[in-house]
Amino acid sequence: MAQPPAASANRTSPRGWTVLLLNRLHYSTVVLASFGFGLFLPFLQADLGLSYLQIGLLQAVAWGTSAVCLVPFSVLFARFNPNYRVLVGLALMTPFLFTQGLAQGFWTLLASRFLMVLTQAGMTPARPLLLRWWAAPRQYSTVTAVGLSLHSAFMAAALTFSPIIIVVLNSWRLAYFLQAGLLGIHLLAWAALIRKAPRSLEESADAVVAGDDRADTDEQIDRDQRTSTLVGALIRYPHAWLLGVVMLCLSASWTTVLTFLPIILETERGVAISAGSILFGFLYYVLVPGGMFGSWIFNHITNRRVMVMLPALLNLLSTLGALLAGNEFLAAVALTGMGMAWVFVPAMEILPFEFRDIRTREVSVIAGLVQTFGAIGFGGGPVLAGAIAQSANSLVAGVLVVGALTGLAVLAAAALPRRFEGRLV
Repeated sequence: MAQPPAASANRTSPRGWTVLLLNRLHYSTVVLASFGFGLFLPFLQADLGLSYLQIGLLQAVAWGTSAVCLVPFSVLFARFNPNYRVLVGLALMTPFLFTQGLAQGFWTLLASRFLMVLTQAGMTPARPLLLRWWAAPRQYSTVTAVGLSLHSAFMAAALTFSPIIIVVLNSWRLAYFLQAGLLGIHLLAWAALIRKAPRSLEESADAVVAGDDRADTDEQIDRDQRTSTLVGALIRYPHAWLLGVVMLCLSASWTTVLTFLPIILETERGVAISAGSILFGFLYYVLVPGGMFGSWIFNHITNRRVMVMLPALLNLLSTLGALLAGNEFLAAVALTGMGMAWVFVPAMEILPFEFRDIRTREVSVIAGLVQTFGAIGFGGGPVLAGAIAQSANSLVAGVLVVGALTGLAVLAAAALPRRFEGRLV
């Protein structure tokens, strides 16, 4: 049976490292356009006259589209070569990001953001397929951990310096154009890197990656049966849903604190946040050197239940600490703790490869499921906190409820087995 180029290698090639880290930077660029949207808001609102409802819709379309499309797209596009799947995605996303800088009103901006996130939803679940294709199995966690460090460095710098850059450029439009230009460079680099990559992943992507090597070839399974098998993976591997709950809680608390903590510190604690972007950089600063710790975690904390429970507990305590912070120093400490919880994410992303008799394409579908939970958390956390704050007339109460709900992540982690039955080849 055909194997991906790195399937039997002991080390990931330099080309493989470049491909996988560049793919991570694609994700970072799109996340900056969505997750860092608040940095652009003062400039966008002043120029385009956006209402608060329109601002909410612009942010909701980013996370809502991902939540709806990630799993269906991971099933529909699983049979396509991930290298060319990303190439097509980049070719589409670059102009969609560029047109956001050209937007003259709400509807143009909304349509551009929707199409950008829709395209990204077709690319993101391909990450496990790329990992299987380019990385040596023993280095899956290492590659993923280095990718997290790179993503964190990119986001920390962007959150810290983007407002300054916009002010210096005196144009939020040029900031969008710079992002689009960066993505265009990614497109050219990606095309060059995969130019001589094999075009067929059909047999190798169906290989069993955990457990024994029993696998059916594509000649034995027609397209409809393969699709049914991929959907069935969501039932056969219930542990994926528990990982999804953990990711939902992590993302909900993360984005809720990022959204409302400056207001709470200023109105409830009497702390003026004149450098909020620098403060929130602490969510990422610890991940720049700490991201590599994720590889150590995966290899040394063999009790998978404990490995997932640790970030859930850390996230819960740090979220509550951020709400109780009485000054910028304590807030920075709490935000650093929230960032440290995400050091465990690379290890969690690799866990599905350990599920018994799981196929690479099934890992892709499960990744789409977990990412869907994350998107729901990112989009729904602030909405839930805002709704509770509105009814209780207390913003602290709203954010506190979302923070307390992260206790569900601890319960979900407790339901995981100590070890999975499969093995990472």
